[in-house]
Amino acid sequence: MNKFIKYYIAPLVAVLFTACAEDKGNYEYHDINEVTILGINEGETVTKVSFIDHLVIDPQITSSAGRNNENDYEYTWKMLPAGADFDKIENIEEAVISHERKIDQLVTWEPGDYSMFFIVKDKQNGLCTTASFKLRVKSTTSEGWMVLCDDNGKARMDIIFNVDADNDLIAHNIWQASDFDPGKPVRIIYNYNLYETAALLVTDKSTYNLDVTDLHAGEDNELKWRFGIPPEDLRVKASAMSQFSINNMWVIVNEKDEVYALDRSVNNSMFEFPINKVDGTTDFKAAPFVGVSYNNQYSGGYGCAPAVLYDMTHRQFLIIRNNSQYPSPITFSGSTMFTAETGRDMVWMESAKDGRIYSILRDPADNRLYFYCFELRANYTPGNYWWEEGKYEEYNIQHYYGEVLGDGLANASMFAVNHQFPYIFYANGNSIYQFDMGHPDEEAKEVLNFPGETIRTIKFCPMVAWEQYEEWERQRGYQLVVATVKDGADTNECGVVRMYDVPNLMAPLVKQKEYTGLGNIVDITYKERKK
Repeated sequence: MNKFIKYYIAPLVAVLFTACAEDKGNYEYHDINEVTILGINEGETVTKVSFIDHLVIDPQITSSAGRNNENDYEYTWKMLPAGADFDKIENIEEAVISHERKIDQLVTWEPGDYSMFFIVKDKQNGLCTTASFKLRVKSTTSEGWMVLCDDNGKARMDIIFNVDADNDLIAHNIWQASDFDPGKPVRIIYNYNLYETAALLVTDKSTYNLDVTDLHAGEDNELKWRFGIPPEDLRVKASAMSQFSINNMWVIVNEKDEVYALDRSVNNSMFEFPINKVDGTTDFKAAPFVGVSYNNQYSGGYGCAPAVLYDMTHRQFLIIRNNSQYPSPITFSGSTMFTAETGRDMVWMESAKDGRIYSILRDPADNRLYFYCFELRANYTPGNYWWEEGKYEEYNIQHYYGEVLGDGLANASMFAVNHQFPYIFYANGNSIYQFDMGHPDEEAKEVLNFPGETIRTIKFCPMVAWEQYEEWERQRGYQLVVATVKDGADTNECGVVRMYDVPNLMAPLVKQKEYTGLGNIVDITYKERKK
């Protein structure tokens, strides 16, 4: 698209206009030289990878006066953070990155979104023409698939970076040059809300909130420093940040089955003491799961409860309500299929992109597995007058309940739920099965098998709602991720990660990506970009 700037001469005041009329013939009038910039698409977003890609643009200049010589103009390239307030920029000249017509620079800027401006100044008349576009800078550690591996008892991190829909980069063992030993890897957890991010590395020694820029682990970023009284040992089993609640809570469960919570709505808030008391009175041990709502579809979405827990002691679902310090048994509205007190043991819980929270519970009496699905909701009622504060009314609703049927359930060790359709996946041995909660009378079917490989994890990774992802990027959150290791292979390159599309109507899975040569995989999750 071409970029034009048109100039209009304001009418003169009456006296001067009269003088010009009387002096007719004493002045010469010339058309303004209109400059056109070719080669820059207005509004386009250009994506580059820091320290890998070059920003190369060769704009061409034409003009209505036929002055197309490059030396007839001055050129300026300016780069500003997207959404920057021009009035608050102290030195606009610091935004200048080049004075050449053609720009060819190695991308070294910090990951983020930028507004780019190419300004052409006509040396003869001083008039300027501008073309602009958007630049998105990524890095192999700013976002991507974090593949946690075990390197002979030491934590190793490989990164799978999706450059675009078809091209990928793999960074092997990004901690190789580090002298710090965080310990034997256990799991990797990624939490993200509007206030902050947390990429948690859990090892046999401690839990580390990895550096947001380069993902390094060190004593400086141990999670224990977020506690009012830092614990000697901290190994997190579960962690989640609320998405659309009044209280912006970060909730964790440690290896002692203790629950801690901090409210990010309060500046400099810390984890203080365990909140393992139902209604503040009855002690309980928490299952290693935290559920949150990823959906703000309803008008009262921001009034949803911050988090869901499971009380292993009394075998019941608990909820941390807004403005509450301790959890309480959850309540449901509308038709119900189950009660908060289940009498069963939780083996898995997951928060899905559609806002629903899915759980698998095992009955201790007969060892059978049962699925539960509910959604956190809140209804907002405004005050009668503008000065009266409105109220949120909790009305959590149930969606699915029943028994999981299929082979291999007695030894099923891993579970995952699709974020578009009511499908549960579980692993047994080197096989993966798919079960449809919408048709609970039909047994699960085997959909994947990996002979000669051991499955290390299966999961779906939901993408946050507010990030402006392209369609191919957002679809990754609906793909089944399967991480395996090849039996008997070199542990430095035995890992395999595969991504599968999950069609409707229980149709066969479609493999989209496969990455080999990774380390001895322990866990995998996706680190989203943070502006």
